Amino acid sequence: MKNKEQVSNLIKTRMRDASSDCLMTSLQVQLEVQDVMSKDMITISSGESVVSATKTMCENNISCMVVVDNGSVVGILTERDLLKRIAAGEKDYSMITIAEIMSSPVETISPNLPILEAGRIMEDRHIKRLPVLEKKRLVGIITQTEMTRLLTSSAMWSNVLEIMTCDVAGIQCKASVAEAAELMTSRHISCIVTLQADEVVGVLTERDLLKRVAGLQKDPADVRAEQVMSSPVICVPPDCPVFTASRIMDNIDIRRLVVTEDKQLCGIVTQTDVFRAVKKKLELDIAELSRLRRRLKTEQSFAGIVGRDAKMLELFDTIREVAEVNVPVLIQGESGTGKELVAAAIHNEGHNADKPFVPVNCGALPEGVLESELFGHVKGAFTGAVRDRKGRFELADGGTIFLDEIGELTAACQVKLLRVLQDGTFQRVGGEETVKVDVRVISATNKDLAEEIAAGRFREDLFYRLCVVPVYLPPLRERRNDISLLAEHLLKRALTEVAREGVVLSPEAVDAMMDYDWPGNVRELENALQYTLVKCRDNLILPEHLPSNILNRDTPRQPSAKRQRKHKLDAERVRRTLEETGGNKIETARRLQVSRATLYRFLQESEKKSKIPVL
Repeated sequence: MKNKEQVSNLIKTRMRDASSDCLMTSLQVQLEVQDVMSKDMITISSGESVVSATKTMCENNISCMVVVDNGSVVGILTERDLLKRIAAGEKDYSMITIAEIMSSPVETISPNLPILEAGRIMEDRHIKRLPVLEKKRLVGIITQTEMTRLLTSSAMWSNVLEIMTCDVAGIQCKASVAEAAELMTSRHISCIVTLQADEVVGVLTERDLLKRVAGLQKDPADVRAEQVMSSPVICVPPDCPVFTASRIMDNIDIRRLVVTEDKQLCGIVTQTDVFRAVKKKLELDIAELSRLRRRLKTEQSFAGIVGRDAKMLELFDTIREVAEVNVPVLIQGESGTGKELVAAAIHNEGHNADKPFVPVNCGALPEGVLESELFGHVKGAFTGAVRDRKGRFELADGGTIFLDEIGELTAACQVKLLRVLQDGTFQRVGGEETVKVDVRVISATNKDLAEEIAAGRFREDLFYRLCVVPVYLPPLRERRNDISLLAEHLLKRALTEVAREGVVLSPEAVDAMMDYDWPGNVRELENALQYTLVKCRDNLILPEHLPSNILNRDTPRQPSAKRQRKHKLDAERVRRTLEETGGNKIETARRLQVSRATLYRFLQESEKKSKIPVL
């Protein structure tokens, strides 16, 4: 089973891989429509003729035009709108105006809409372009083609077989343009293949048909498909990557490719197919990145509870187990051990990690304020209650409330808390309405609640409600091997806060800290490291930079008898060894078989006394 550090590193690696695989994904998610929309638009008025519109679209190689009257967008004209007239068998196109065939009303979007949301609108509404309006003024247009160019890199590992359209419509090349137009409009497709016998000899697109209309040379019923089809046909194999297919279409300005295998027709892949594929891939990438980020956050929820001691590893397992079940947890431990961090870790590991985590220090609130703070109050409940106010329980609804120093609760608050734990209901101070919440309660104390119960200061029934799962957080002196690890972690955080870097702990300073009992636990260690950054002006923290109480303890931890025999020194021996090593304290400590912290204390004492003390 991997330890926490291995799992965290694995997740970070997965996230780096995901970032590499989807290099554009993070950027794409942040992009807005205004970042990719086309501002070089060609517009047309609704009173112009179809002939004029068709010529303009063919000459400028565009698939749509926004219809604007008096500065307002009134519709949009697409190749499909024009094609419907061909399919209807119109003879005289010069008499048809844009107003008669344009699509209206028009779906529009704002410039600051996220690019992925614009893609969703296109897919949901089955449209290929969206005019962009700002304060009702046309500022751009975004099309599936532009979206595809932007997003294609996300789907470069897929192949066209996965996204191509297999239901391909075909028509004999001797058929008329009118028949082709009718087939396209009835099947709601933008292209068909042209066949000679059973062999694909070309592709007939909406644009091919419109070019014929623009010329107005013949009746569409008299024009054969082979006269206007795109030829030669650009074919790709089924295993062609989507990325490659998209680049081919982009580079030679076509919107579809024929997919063949052994000269047999397999399907057609269009820019719309590519768009849908990359959009789906992008959404999957986003979901995967979100999952990995949440998993990493879960691992980092232990980052503030650094530890590799067996007791801490057991604690981490308990956190993971209890997080899965929505039951009350009572965290017990000395002051400064990080009980709130444990509570936050339980919350972050649980199913409601995205819901509120509301900490309350019951011991820091005056007795008259605590009940109102927890349960809220109604207007007029007491002097100064000028309006209704929600309490912490309501703010934590759906999430977790952390009640630190639970032993400080008043009797009235204990009764209300018991009711919340029983049925999830309470009343605001001064109110009669019952409020119902769904809140996980995690509490903590540094008191012996058994003694509080015996003294009548804490309800026994409340204790059993709170302590469904007890969690014990050991003090630093019970996990001494974690001190150096914690010191490094806290030092990095302290350096960030004061905008410094490159400062490290000397081995002697680490030894001194390892030899201290830390009655204030992690909080005292953190304060000590902040103190050292004030005292240390270079990049190496030495023992003399530590607070004096760490080096000069009134009640030092008693060493074992074996250690006393091993480390018993006299002044002469220390002086002699220092001379032999040329004043090298690290080598001196090694030869004397004492810790460097012990040697430093000897030397500090020697400055106060006439000789080095013998221990």
